Amino acid sequence: MTKHLPEEVRRVQILDAARKCFIEKGYFPTRMDDVARTAGLSKGGIYFHFESKRQIFEALVRQEYVESAKFLREMSVEPQSYREMFANLARHYLEFFSIRPDYPRFFMVMGEMAGRDESVREMLALLQKEYTDVIARIIQQGIDAGALKPVDPEVTATLLKGIIDAIEGYFAIGVDINVERIMSTGMEIIMSGLLR
Repeated sequence: MTKHLPEEVRRVQILDAARKCFIEKGYFPTRMDDVARTAGLSKGGIYFHFESKRQIFEALVRQEYVESAKFLREMSVEPQSYREMFANLARHYLEFFSIRPDYPRFFMVMGEMAGRDESVREMLALLQKEYTDVIARIIQQGIDAGALKPVDPEVTATLLKGIIDAIEGYFAIGVDINVERIMSTGMEIIMSGLLR
């Protein structure tokens, strides 16, 4: 008999198990039985929290974007220079990808699904837009404060998100990333283009 846990704790347990299954088997071959077995729950226990495998997948996708956007917003209100803020953001992502390789690998699963399913493609495009809007607002605030060059905030946000996604992709396929070298060179390139 499984121990009763708060609903949110149980949902996280299911999402973690599903992420593992999707990474190891792929989305389409993964069955609800696989998720239940990996989570140590009955299939009914999974269905109590999620109606379908698709709902689990969408919850995982949203979880990643929501957590990342929340971190961005929190970083943008801390008193720090823009150089410090961008350095802290870069370090956060690089360290997170290196200690949680399942997240970059799930990123690849999302890309595969987007290539096969129009509704997933639309969902990811919308979430990507929400995320880059947060970055664009941070950049616009820096421009308004006179700390950043008068660049196009939306295009710059898209480019910065593209860099994050590319590095996440490198982690996903096992490219050996030297965090300190990437930080040093990357920050110099980005800051020389943005800082006044």
